[in-house]
Amino acid sequence: MTDVVFHYGVADKSDYAIRLVRKAVRSGFRVRVALAPTEMASFSARLWAMAPTGFVAHCDDQAPASLKRRSPVLLGTSGASDEPEVAVLLNLTDDMPQDPQRYQKILEVITTDPTDRQLGRTRKRAYDSAQCPVVMHDAGAVQTAVVA
Repeated sequence: MTDVVFHYGVADKSDYAIRLVRKAVRSGFRVRVALAPTEMASFSARLWAMAPTGFVAHCDDQAPASLKRRSPVLLGTSGASDEPEVAVLLNLTDDMPQDPQRYQKILEVITTDPTDRQLGRTRKRAYDSAQCPVVMHDAGAVQTAVVA
């Protein structure tokens, strides 16, 4: 059964997503990051620009198969992946993945933007309908506590 974790109340989706990717990789998981096509280059650049000790190796769907097999992070425009050992999907798109049961865990990041919140609610209802257990994590409270 796929576990779904919604991280809501996030101030900066990309920054928060980078931290989630780093944490998942450090925990030994391979991660698929589903992004809008317009966000792929920016997200990849942020992963490349990290400090040498914080760098996260990654590639996209256009990479050769041999590189995709070795990469801990795969970037793509959907939740679909031909890599069988990818356990975690970080869904940064507006849509629910077509095959949520394919992953052990799906991470969703929801900002404070009203449109993003509404799209998140729609995806949550879809996960509920697919009988995926959903956990809600108030990331906004954590971010506020860190700043205070």
